[in-house]
This record gives sequence, C-alpha cells and structure tokens, in this order.
Amino acid sequence: MSTKLFILGLPGSGKSTTARHIVDYIEQQKSDCQIVRINDYDILYDMFKADNDSKFRPTEHGGFDVIDHDILDTALKTAEQEAKRSEQPTYNQDHAALKPLLILIEFARDDYRLALQQFSPQFLRGANFLFLDARIDICKARVRERVAHPQTPDDHEVSEYIFDSYYAKDSAHVLPANVMADYYIEKQSVKALDNNGAFDDIRGEVEVFVDTIVKHTSNKIHS
Repeated sequence: MSTKLFILGLPGSGKSTTARHIVDYIEQQKSDCQIVRINDYDILYDMFKADNDSKFRPTEHGGFDVIDHDILDTALKTAEQEAKRSEQPTYNQDHAALKPLLILIEFARDDYRLALQQFSPQFLRGANFLFLDARIDICKARVRERVAHPQTPDDHEVSEYIFDSYYAKDSAHVLPANVMADYYIEKQSVKALDNNGAFDDIRGEVEVFVDTIVKHTSNKIHS
C-alpha cells in the first residue's frame, strides 16, 4: 500500500531540505514505512546529459536551462513511471505483511494546474500535497548560497534567467484550489507553509503532517 506526497514550490523554497528531513524523521521514528524519493531535477539532469537536440543549454556550476519546455512535461510523466515501479509490493522479512510505502515527488513549475495534468487522474487520487511558499528573492539567495557552499547532492544551480523568465509568473507561487477539486483531493491532504524563514520554523508542522500521512497509510494496510 503506497501513499504519494508531492512537495512543491520554487527552486530554493526548501523542497529538498524538507524531503531529506522527512526521510530522516521517519527513520528516527523507527517506522516500518519505506520511503522512495523522486526529484524531477535528477530526471531532467539525465535528459540534459543525453541531449542532442538543443533542448537544454549548460549554465555555470554544472547547471542547465531548459529551452524546450515540453521537456518539463516529459519529466513529470517519467516521474510517474518511476513511482509506479516503486509501488511493486515489498514484503517484510517474514513475508507476512506489506510494508507501507511513502513516495516523495519533488518538482517546481510555473503553473501547477498544468503540471498536474501530466499525471494520470488515478495516480493523483488520494495523494498528499505540501506546498512551500517563499519569496523569489529569498529563493534566489538560497540558491546562490547553496551553489557557493554545497553541502548535499541537492545543491544545484538554478540560473537567474530561469527565475526571471519562467518562475516570475503568479501561477508559480500558488497551488490553485480548483486543482484539488479536479482530482478529488481532500482538504486535510494539502498543506501550504510559509517558508521564508529558517526550516526550524516549519519543522513541527511538517512532522505533524507526515505523521498523519504515515498513520493513514498504515491503517489502510491493517484495516
């Protein structure tokens, strides 16, 4: 039995920091919940390395800009395929019961209504959403800091060009309510957090949200 948690927000909004904390938090709770983490940056990076059609261009610090935005839709479809592969039943050591599976899916887009249309309705049904809201100037500063002083494999470059030409739209800063209605997503399955400050400011709310998701997933298995 699997549950999906989409972690959304601008580059630099704290998606990867939050995802890493969720992984560590669940492990510290000694939960039997397994976690799979899918970051569409990794998918896009593989596409960039294999690009022969000028759909990308390299940037400083080993980064890249996406020139052909259709590639962004392809990446989300690939993310769904990877998630479905991870949903194959995994048994505990005595093969007596299924373990709950939490699939984290991270991505940033300029329009989440259009982005979510790239996933099948069945895939989105019952999913959870954590939206991290942060001002674009703060996100830019965080990206500059992480590139200058990388500490994790997630500390990627995002160019000023992409911020200014792609993410400057109002639609990149909100998760529209009608999106949730379109896919029958329950209100309690959506959490939007202001993450303009330190991660510690939202840590507690993230953990409570994750506790609820994991508990609900475990209950579905044992009901």
